[in-house]
Amino acid sequence: MANNDQNEEPKQNEEPVEEQVDGLTAEEAAGVRPYDEVEVWKKSKNTLFSVLGIIALGVAISSFYNDSKEEESAERSLRFLNASLGEVGSEEKFLSFAEDYEDTLGGVAQYRAASIQYGDSRFAESAKSFLAAANRLVGDPLLGRAKIGHAVSLIKDDQKDDGQNALVSISNDASLLNVDRFEARYLLGVDALGNSDEEGYEAQRKALSEDLKAADYLSRLVEYERLNRLYKQAKSLPEINLAKSAEYLSKQRKQKNTKETESGLLYQVLKKGKGDQPTAEDEVEVHYHGTLIDGSVFDSSRDRGEPAKFKVGQVIAGWTEALQLMKVGAKWKLFIPSELAYGKRGNNSIGPSEALTFEVELLGITPPIVEPELPDLNNSEPLPAVFPED
Repeated sequence: MANNDQNEEPKQNEEPVEEQVDGLTAEEAAGVRPYDEVEVWKKSKNTLFSVLGIIALGVAISSFYNDSKEEESAERSLRFLNASLGEVGSEEKFLSFAEDYEDTLGGVAQYRAASIQYGDSRFAESAKSFLAAANRLVGDPLLGRAKIGHAVSLIKDDQKDDGQNALVSISNDASLLNVDRFEARYLLGVDALGNSDEEGYEAQRKALSEDLKAADYLSRLVEYERLNRLYKQAKSLPEINLAKSAEYLSKQRKQKNTKETESGLLYQVLKKGKGDQPTAEDEVEVHYHGTLIDGSVFDSSRDRGEPAKFKVGQVIAGWTEALQLMKVGAKWKLFIPSELAYGKRGNNSIGPSEALTFEVELLGITPPIVEPELPDLNNSEPLPAVFPED
């Protein structure tokens, strides 16, 4: 029975035994090495340090960049604030800021400088500065304001055609804010009224009326047109009244019982007086009834039921002259030209250069009070001193 063990087959359910190489464990034979932390650290520490260094460098660079940006932004804001708060040299500060910063804030600084120039009536300079600001403020809400400032400055600088063309361009620019386009139309309407261009005014009024959002500018324009019309009427009123008054006085002058003095005063004697004639220094008591040339009453002591008292020399020139020609008890009708009444200025309900008509009755004269003369104490002898007896 030689080598029976070698010929025996493995028993069922028994796992075959793998042969092992001498000198190796089972794990080593399988190619698995034990984990060595020290060895792993030695191999990876350089790589890890490099990565951490790169990260730290990136953080430092980012921090330095952000700090620099913050410092630059703080300095920039401080310069703009100093220019805004300063009273002396603000224009130069704004212009210097605008030269150093070509961004939107630089455009705002240019706009602020232009506003100062406009306020000083340096319209040629403000026109250039507003235009420079507008070129920087593209896309900014302030763009329309800069363009309007440029247009108005041109008009103020007697470059009216260029200014009007600029306003027309603004009014049709849909990229601008509505408020700026509406204001451009309002200014065009005002300019048209100033030039008596009714067609131009009506065109702008109609354009504003077609947009409900422009209601405020429409009402302003209509109100300006009303005031402008009243101003023109008031300006021409003295000439109108003067012409009407001259015609009225001419008719009165042709009446047989009308007399005229050298000054141009016209009067009719309705009732003769028998008393004294007052002087310019006297106080008189009178009844009167005053009307305009259209017959409307503007003042009447008769209607009040109480006579008036005043000094002859303290009323209008026509009255002062007439009263000194009248005697107490007389009643006259006076036709007084404006130059002897209230002149070009008028007075309350009396218009400028308007002739007046009065019925005046001289009721009495109050002579001036004569004050007694006081002794001149400087030239008088002193009274003797009186001493009581002991």
